[in-house]
Amino acid sequence: MTNMEIIKTPLLSRRTTERNDNVIAFSLKRSALAAALVAAGVLFATTPVQAVVVDLINGNSGTINGAQFEFTNEQPTGTGIIDPFLRVQANGVEQGYNTSGTPVPFDDMSGISTHDITFAQLQTTTVTISGTSYFKLLLDINQIGGNGSLLSLDQLQFYTSPTGGQTTTNVSLLGTLRYSFSPGDRVDLDASRNPGSGGGDMFAYIPTSAFAATNSTPGASSTDFVYLYCHFGTTYASNGGFEEWALVAAIPEASTFFPVIGLLVAVFSTYELRRRKLKQMVREESLSRVRI
Repeated sequence: MTNMEIIKTPLLSRRTTERNDNVIAFSLKRSALAAALVAAGVLFATTPVQAVVVDLINGNSGTINGAQFEFTNEQPTGTGIIDPFLRVQANGVEQGYNTSGTPVPFDDMSGISTHDITFAQLQTTTVTISGTSYFKLLLDINQIGGNGSLLSLDQLQFYTSPTGGQTTTNVSLLGTLRYSFSPGDRVDLDASRNPGSGGGDMFAYIPTSAFAATNSTPGASSTDFVYLYCHFGTTYASNGGFEEWALVAAIPEASTFFPVIGLLVAVFSTYELRRRKLKQMVREESLSRVRI
């Protein structure tokens, strides 16, 4: 073996060793990165979603899953003024959904104030806020005064179904779920802000898009029945009279009246011109007779 061969052999061996070390180091880094990504994914998957609490005790509005909830000043909501479609009443925790079926499934109050509604009826409440379309409903709560005036709305869901008058106690069977609070979401209310029953306490604005067609479900039909399920009292217990929900009929914007007003003005103007012309013709005819 020559001296040159003796020198090349250790050099090649050293380079081979360095290459192997680099491969091992790269593999270790890749494994560490993969482990870190897996750990991050597990952490993300196990981190609970933060529940949303809309505070209408001290505040005036809030949003849960696209729906807006807004404190309302006292409204004339006594018997005969609004048309409730759902009343629930129980001490502690209370729940129910609107239906014309009997017997009522939960804490619903049977009678004319708890009944079926159709999607067509819900559509009459459509309003637009900042370019987004909503269905508008009114909630009136009834709690005792003092420290007992608080009440929590712990769940609110909307279902649609071609079948009316249901009485199932398995709410998930009501039909197609269109809107729901997430676990832990709630709206906190204070009946003392509008003292007495019948004052109205909250407007709920449910996005109309929740009832539109998706890749997996068809949109709601005008003849479908709409079920509103509500649950009160988990955080702040119910202790007074009934809670009731009502539809709030939309008031047409002023711009919608302009064409009608314009038409009436045109009709009146035409009538007035004809009346004046006829009066002038009568006067001229009378004058001509006098001259003769």
